[in-house]
Amino acid sequence: MPDEVRRVAHGRIDHALDEVLGRSDSTREEAVHEARKDMKKLRALLRLVRGELGDPVYSSENASARDTARELAGVRDADVMLATLGDLEERYGELPGAGRRLRPALVAHRFRTSAGSLTPASKAAAESLSEARDRVADWPLETDGFEAFEEGLGRIYRHGRRDFLAAQKLPSAELIHEWRERTKDLWYHLSLLEDTWKPVVSALSDEAHELSDRLGDDHDLAVLLDWAYRHAGELDGADPVLRSFDAIVDHRRRELQVEAFAYGARLYSDKPSIFVGRLEGWWDGARHARRAEAARR
Repeated sequence: MPDEVRRVAHGRIDHALDEVLGRSDSTREEAVHEARKDMKKLRALLRLVRGELGDPVYSSENASARDTARELAGVRDADVMLATLGDLEERYGELPGAGRRLRPALVAHRFRTSAGSLTPASKAAAESLSEARDRVADWPLETDGFEAFEEGLGRIYRHGRRDFLAAQKLPSAELIHEWRERTKDLWYHLSLLEDTWKPVVSALSDEAHELSDRLGDDHDLAVLLDWAYRHAGELDGADPVLRSFDAIVDHRRRELQVEAFAYGARLYSDKPSIFVGRLEGWWDGARHARRAEAARR
């Protein structure tokens, strides 16, 4: 198990290095997106084995991956807002009020964001990634079995369930964003554990992915609306003009939240101890099946 955790960590870091150093076929924007996704998955892996790593190592490595992703954030944020606006235009047609002036304002914002070279940020990110890769060999991983990530899996599920219940009571952008972060972790954790019982755990992973997508779309809409209000002057519109666009965003967010809470009710129906115990049972079953198969050969 320690070797497998290190293999996954190296895989995420190596892929991010290929992207930021231009060793892939990605465009500059795609490379930023891919490298940031790698850092999110690396941080999810750290949370999964946090109990093994201990808080000092976990905190240091988590901060390193977080800061590397932040180095590359600017252009990606502008691209997400443009994509989110495109989804609204496709769904609702021409947007009302100041909403129709958002696209040229966002394009100008993206141009300003991308005007500087990404080379300094990419170089800094590559250096941080190379140093992080070297440290993986020193991670204090010893437990060889489900116990290596039992604590981390339980923590992520417990926090996600807590955030789900909190967001149900008060579906604010902040609470939904917190729920989304833990749901993304759970999705990645389940994808790593699919071999314990592939048909079932893959289905659970897919459910977490669908939930994460809806929460992510909700978050992107909240970010877009916040940007529009903060840049109302560029849209030649004061708050009253923006409110008609606000209504469109609010309608779409309510639709997404209805779907998200339905997924959440299924995914977070168990108590954390039951959820983790069920996965441990499947893990043990898969291990015994592999041993029985090996004995027959």
